[in-house]
Amino acid sequence: MAKPMKQCEHPGCRTLVAYDTRYCEKHHKAANKWRYHKRMYDSDESKYQQFYKSSAWRKLSRRFLESNPVCVQCYQNGVIRKADVVDHVIEIKDDWSRRLDESNLQPLCYRHHNRKTGLVREQRKQRKQRKQRKQQTK
Repeated sequence: MAKPMKQCEHPGCRTLVAYDTRYCEKHHKAANKWRYHKRMYDSDESKYQQFYKSSAWRKLSRRFLESNPVCVQCYQNGVIRKADVVDHVIEIKDDWSRRLDESNLQPLCYRHHNRKTGLVREQRKQRKQRKQRKQQTK
């Protein structure tokens, strides 16, 4: 049985695509390019995205990983695993001034970095929701 079809979501394009697809082949790359450009230059995150591409951050993170090659979370659990990412203990969204402070950095493997980042995002989201509720009750 064939999948249901719909029109490409690009404005003005009438090409039919599978129902679980957003864009036709012609507009798929354009949508990704637009999304990347928006994230890098037009969104609230652009300042942070550009920082992570800066030469100062690249040099610092490379040097930090060379001198701290083991994931600190794994090491605390008694496992020696290579660190893949240099993580900000206090995220730069919370304290921009500590972005290049070595005392605010820790080496983590991908697993622990993703876990920590998810927890911090959830906490930030909850703080924002509490703040909004507080403003609504005033």
